[in-house]
Parts: sequence; C-alpha cells; structure tokens
Amino acid sequence: MKHLKYHSLFALTLLLPIVAGCAGEQRLPGMPPLHPVFITVEQDGNPLAGATVTLLGNDEVTRQWPAGGVTDTNGVAQMRTSGRFEGAAAGQFRVMVDKTERPINPYEAHTESDSPHFQDFLREQRIVEANTFIVIDPRFSSNDTPLTIEVVRGQRNYSVDVSPAVRIRPAAGSD
Repeated sequence: MKHLKYHSLFALTLLLPIVAGCAGEQRLPGMPPLHPVFITVEQDGNPLAGATVTLLGNDEVTRQWPAGGVTDTNGVAQMRTSGRFEGAAAGQFRVMVDKTERPINPYEAHTESDSPHFQDFLREQRIVEANTFIVIDPRFSSNDTPLTIEVVRGQRNYSVDVSPAVRIRPAAGSD
C-alpha cells in the first residue's frame, strides 16, 4: 500500500531525534526556516482525535522536510519537522491523514508462548483484529491525497475535512 511507505517516512522523522541524540534545539544542516503550523482535522462536522497527520512537500525544498503530528481531543495536530522542530517549512504540501481504531487486548503483556495467559492473548487478539477499522477514506491517506495546504509566514491555523466517516477492515497483514 502506498500510504504505508509514507507512514514509515513519518515514523522515521519522529525517530530521527532519538538516533541523532539530544543536541538541544540546534537546527539540522540545510533546514529552512520553520513556521508554526496547527492543523485541525474534522470528519462529519466533528473534530477527529487520534489521527496521524503528515505534510508531504510538493517542491524540492519541502520534500526534504516532511512534518507531522497527531491530533488531540480537539482535532488539532501541531506539526513538527524531523519529529522535534516545531513548525513546517513554507510552501505547498499534500496533507495525508490516517486513523485506525482498534480495541485494546487486555492480555497484551502475555505474548510469550510460555505465559499462562498466552491462549487468552490469542483469543483476545482475534477479537481485536475482527474489530479493527480504518476510519478515514483511504484517498486521504495516500500519496495522491486531494488535501493540500500552503504554509505561509504569519498563518498558523489550517483545517482539513476528511468526511465522510468510513469503517473499512484493513487487509490482512497491512498493519
């Protein structure tokens, strides 16, 4: 799936600060000026909490500096570049939004086959998998997303709408 490639890219941008170590807020070489960016995600007129938002640049500069965040209970995601620098570069971006809902397996700590609750874990895991759903239309979480924004100096707040709500079972092995 195309969007998994970009989710991996976003995850890498979040892990970069850990791999690079804690060097304070020193900018990375070649990093353009960043501007505060807050994106509100709505679905069917309501804020969408827990959605992953990724900004993918449309030009040579912004393509090198993707930004991302996760929406809070108000549906607002604060964008961070390279996982730690607040804001995003100025320019045109495609906005990818993704969210999967799944119940919690109460036996998550018992994944070892020698655990006395391993069979409970397996039983509950089947229930979790049967009740896991993608809740955002896949067109919004693909490289070809129709959602776009232009980050400009002085504008902090942006919004996107990912309506209508959907409930799609993920393909086996796609998580």
